[in-house]
Amino acid sequence: MDRILVIIEREEGRIAPLSYELLNAGAELSRQGGEVLCACLLGDGAGELADEIAWYASEVYVIDNPLLSHVQPDVYASAVEALCRAVNFRTVLMGHTHDNLDIAPKLACRMGKDAITDCVKIERDMDSGALLCTKPIYGGNAVVVLEVEQLPQIATLRPKAMGALERGNVRGEIIPFPCELHPSPILTISLVHGESVSLDKADAIVAAGRGVKTAQGIMELEALVEALSRHFDRVELAASRPLVEDGLLPRSRQVGQTGEKVNPEVYIAVGISGAAQHMAGAGGSKKIIAINKDSGAPIFEASDYGVVGPYEEIIPAFINKLVVLP
Repeated sequence: MDRILVIIEREEGRIAPLSYELLNAGAELSRQGGEVLCACLLGDGAGELADEIAWYASEVYVIDNPLLSHVQPDVYASAVEALCRAVNFRTVLMGHTHDNLDIAPKLACRMGKDAITDCVKIERDMDSGALLCTKPIYGGNAVVVLEVEQLPQIATLRPKAMGALERGNVRGEIIPFPCELHPSPILTISLVHGESVSLDKADAIVAAGRGVKTAQGIMELEALVEALSRHFDRVELAASRPLVEDGLLPRSRQVGQTGEKVNPEVYIAVGISGAAQHMAGAGGSKKIIAINKDSGAPIFEASDYGVVGPYEEIIPAFINKLVVLP
């Protein structure tokens, strides 16, 4: 039978929530086409998490190798390539993450196939068997559906594009996959690690724009982040490009066409005009709340809720309300 492979994401030694979304996407494809849902765990000691994933997939391939202790795109691509050549997968699904922006194209190049990145929806064409990949283009102003026929069909799925797959009642088979890996493809080694930011995994985001001009303003938004943390598991502070260029926040916190693309439950845009370049990264948010003293700012057209006025007065009111909410 044909197989669908989901590459499992890990973070801090645990299965990342994105993995269960990918498994849900794979399960939906398998229901449409009758394929076997498979998962792949990569890393040094990856087998420790295999039993958990086995309740979500029929087959769990474990590539446990010391060279996979840190994400090195060329080595990871080599490992997945070896698995794909040993087992004929119809489709390979990966999360649209910073690391996979390197790994997915490298894998596709090695396999001589195409990779469709940043998908918000994937389906199976039941007549041709092609993978139909829906993704935003032109800064989020249009959506395109790309048809992928060559096997394996490789695609990355944007975080929070789907809900998580529920745990099954049948435990799948765990299959160790030893493969020979070499350190020679490792081209770069990170010696200095910066701030760890996971905007794509955030449940709520407070984003600062050009209207927040000072470090004091950033501190006020950080207070709002802290208040929101009482109600959401993951809350992050983000910025539009002008603030990053001014040095008020690091590049890792930039949202937009040239930054991160996010899909939080709540996105609070503070002092952000709402240019197309920024909305290309924030447009997938479930609810957008805009705070801007310019009532004509384009951000209000893209928002679910809007507050017109200076953020210095509005943010404290938000915080006071959040503190008293149960």
